[in-house]
Amino acid sequence: MSETTEVAERSALDSLGGALGDAGANALAGARDELAEKLLRAAFVLWEDPQVRPRLLGLLTAAVNSDEGADQMRGFLTNQLFAQAGKSIGIADMDIYQAAETIGVPAVNVNAATSQVWGVVLMRYIVKLEPIASTPVDELVALLKPTIQRYLG
Repeated sequence: MSETTEVAERSALDSLGGALGDAGANALAGARDELAEKLLRAAFVLWEDPQVRPRLLGLLTAAVNSDEGADQMRGFLTNQLFAQAGKSIGIADMDIYQAAETIGVPAVNVNAATSQVWGVVLMRYIVKLEPIASTPVDELVALLKPTIQRYLG
């Protein structure tokens, strides 16, 4: 992977982490039953962005095709994503366990919610499986929201 590509992909991950962190902080400060919807909308805004999506796709493709890519994605999910979310709510260096404690669920529930979303992303943007590939984002959010909300309380 070239240094330019790596920087662009890291920037895409930073954007995703920051958007999800801000959405989570916003939802925690407001109505708790809006947590799943706010997180899903923040994620899909970036996945639907033609400037960001190719970089995120590069990371996801690398994650499923190489140990190095999987290590990078695992590092993002276990460290960077939660650290950025923590910054948004005033918790320094937050990890998945602190995130789970903050929202009052087991850490495995956070993993389950993450897995659900990444599975949809994989089917929609890489496999391009119909009808999920062409379903409007609002419909996907409505479909996924109850499951993600159940995981996250």
